[in-house]
Amino acid sequence: MFYTRLLLILIAVTQFMQAEAETRTADVNNISQIISWMKDGTTTKIIFPAGTYNFNSTISLENDDLILEGSGKDETIIRLNAVKNSLIDAKGNNARISKLTLDGGKNQKTWGNPIFRFNKSKGHHFEDVLFTNSLWMGITGITAYPTDGLQLIRCEFSNIDLMCLQIFNRNTNKRGGEVIVTVDKVIIDDCTFHDGYETAVSSDNGNDREDSGDGTGRRYTESTSLSGTEITNCVFGKSKQFHIAMVQSKDVLIQNNTFYGMTDDAGGGCQPIHMEQFTQNIEIYDNIFYMDNTVEQKYMYIHINGTEGHKRVTQQQPSNTYATWTYNVFGSNERRANTSCAKEGHINKDCKRDVHSYGPRNIYVAGNTFNESTKVSSCFSANEGENIQIGTKKDGTVSLNNFIGGDANTIKIHFGGNDEGTGDVLIKAGQNIVATNVEIKDVYFDLPAVRLQKPIVIEARSDVSVNELNGEGLLFYPNPTSGSLSFKSGINIKSVQIADMSGSMLKSYHRGDLRDNLLKIEGLKAGMYVINVQLKSGEQTSEKLIVKN
Repeated sequence: MFYTRLLLILIAVTQFMQAEAETRTADVNNISQIISWMKDGTTTKIIFPAGTYNFNSTISLENDDLILEGSGKDETIIRLNAVKNSLIDAKGNNARISKLTLDGGKNQKTWGNPIFRFNKSKGHHFEDVLFTNSLWMGITGITAYPTDGLQLIRCEFSNIDLMCLQIFNRNTNKRGGEVIVTVDKVIIDDCTFHDGYETAVSSDNGNDREDSGDGTGRRYTESTSLSGTEITNCVFGKSKQFHIAMVQSKDVLIQNNTFYGMTDDAGGGCQPIHMEQFTQNIEIYDNIFYMDNTVEQKYMYIHINGTEGHKRVTQQQPSNTYATWTYNVFGSNERRANTSCAKEGHINKDCKRDVHSYGPRNIYVAGNTFNESTKVSSCFSANEGENIQIGTKKDGTVSLNNFIGGDANTIKIHFGGNDEGTGDVLIKAGQNIVATNVEIKDVYFDLPAVRLQKPIVIEARSDVSVNELNGEGLLFYPNPTSGSLSFKSGINIKSVQIADMSGSMLKSYHRGDLRDNLLKIEGLKAGMYVINVQLKSGEQTSEKLIVKN
């Protein structure tokens, strides 16, 4: 009996010690111990007190459900201090990382290496984390695999030279030919992407394949679903190329973000939102777009392209189109077919490709503010598209965009394409858009334009009730502002309230505070706010406001 009790006591003590040992506190002077905890199979949480933790080798994160918790982004820094492929290589699933800085130290070894890498793992969650100092990426998957189930909440990216986040890269051969048609939903909410990156969020989807025998290859002609991925409430600083770039992507919501345009040294062909090839089921709601007048050339705000089909091989089976075309899935100019004849398909059949199917489908653009700039070539552009709704959400709700500025001769919306062009478009009235603001390009190939059967409709007057506030578009301007607002004349305002994005009321004004419809705003820090306006008639409306320094 005595020995039995003693054995039970020893077992209980051992279990207690093991349970206690599952939560560790890191020592800034014992880096090797931290590395061992990440893959010991028992550690469930590591607390990092304030300090800088310098790692001379990559951290292999192998424990599932591991929690890494710092004391704050400005206080706990985990830094790569030697030239390596990545700071953290995550092989375990569902890590939860919060309140710290992941510093790549500009020590990424080769092209495409990130600070944090998904190594065939899933479900990593970051909250209040700063990713900084990478020669290439902030977050990406191991070659050819996605960042399934990633969550980024209140995170920041700074001093990232190439991509802050790459959700997926399609190199199918490098994963043994496995075809990936869905990526687990990614959530990016309330994040800040500081100036200077090339692309903030990228997802180069689809599946490339190479068939042996005759040098030809094929691209799978379907999209990869991002499963309702949400990019919401973020601030995108100035980019050298794109804020959001996606290829062969579907099922994405982009809402309540602010896009600050391009850096002064950005190259050609850049846009805040760029999508191409089989883009489907994209919802772009309630965002604010802004472009400084200091950039060297003009840019679009949103460009959804379908005519990459004229530049790439589109064979669904080996050699079923033109045997002379070659295709190399590993990159370089060999990936591209001859582009010199892209507009001669009607006279040169060796240039003809059936590319209308490459174009965007089911695109909803509603409730956005497109600010005026001398450096914006158009606010929205689509090629080879169908079912494009400007001013209507996917559920049918009318939510008008504000296309600010310009006159009847200003091109604000562009529809084009070579094969059949764009059709099946509805542009709601009340968005400061008239027919002459819409450019519709002729098609170049021998098929009839799709708009002949599926028209592009530009409403002159909506059948939907349009209230006093949004009937003519903008309620107040400028937006962004540095300290004062001018309200549209003829509006009988009762009161104005300004709240932060969480809904907390910050300022309240009455009609007597407005002189000549001008309202001076004082004491608000740079950021995004909500203005609530009530009319004497009882009508109410809300709009987003950006205050800048």
